[in-house]
Amino acid sequence: MRALSEQFAPYAWAASTAEIARLAGIRPEQVLRFDGNTPPDPPPAARPETIADTLERINWYRHGGFPELVRAIADYGGVGPENVVLGAGADDLLMLCARSYAGPGDRVAVAYEPSYPVYRVAAWVAGADVGDDRPALTFVCRPHNPTGALVDLPDARPLVVDEAYFEYGGETAVHLLGDDVVVVRTFSKAFGLASARVGYALADADTAAELNARQQPAPVSTLGAALALAGLAAGPPDVSATIAERERLAEGLRSLGLEPLPSWTNFLLVPHDRAGEIVDALLRRGLALRPSPGAVRITVHRPEADDRLLAALAEVLEDLRSRG
Repeated sequence: MRALSEQFAPYAWAASTAEIARLAGIRPEQVLRFDGNTPPDPPPAARPETIADTLERINWYRHGGFPELVRAIADYGGVGPENVVLGAGADDLLMLCARSYAGPGDRVAVAYEPSYPVYRVAAWVAGADVGDDRPALTFVCRPHNPTGALVDLPDARPLVVDEAYFEYGGETAVHLLGDDVVVVRTFSKAFGLASARVGYALADADTAAELNARQQPAPVSTLGAALALAGLAAGPPDVSATIAERERLAEGLRSLGLEPLPSWTNFLLVPHDRAGEIVDALLRRGLALRPSPGAVRITVHRPEADDRLLAALAEVLEDLRSRG
């Protein structure tokens, strides 16, 4: 096999719910996850009847692809079908972009690091290194993960703008298509279809054609496509309740003496010099947060779940203060 970059480190998955339950000495259904940046509940369209017809034909290949899904995505994104590239979640499309633009001997830049770890993994698997010296490709997450900020777009080109949290932030780089910019989005976040593994890229027609030519055959399953199409048919996701709960949670965190950063996403980044201890203590209580350098990242959950987190966090912070 071709050797990977000496920089290479695989993507680090969080502990499973079953593992957390064993650690905390509770049942798996009692575990609360604040570490995945996904909604706490499935969307209304995710019902058995949504995929019933598709299940009856599960033994067939979907010859011809999913033109109806491509058209619906194009309408949602304000572009034409010729501008759409399908993928198995945003990660698949990030990997596709990396291997389409970069290879051994090239460098791929990641703006505003630390950022989503898959950018680095995509570069390394393509055979490239990560660095800012004349990059063959630049990745930027906007709104940014993990800070939640609506960061400035880099001037670098080619540029892949990861808009996984677009629905929460409301700003897009789609107007830059044709300027060597590719926009990547997903149905995993605001649409609530993380396990369906459906994502899409938007690019100018020539770039989209090149990416589609390099994409694996049938990257999207028939079940995932049916769910995504139903999600789009229901209209743009209403994220207002999540945004309101995000602000309520932020105020609760501030009442504990913490300073969550302003966010245009469905999560909050909370700086703390003992972040690792906080994550570990909460994990032992069945509450999973995502660690980040010098901070913890908290996904907005249901109000009652957020209240449980705030109560546990108050106890953990008091314990840390008592231990000095």
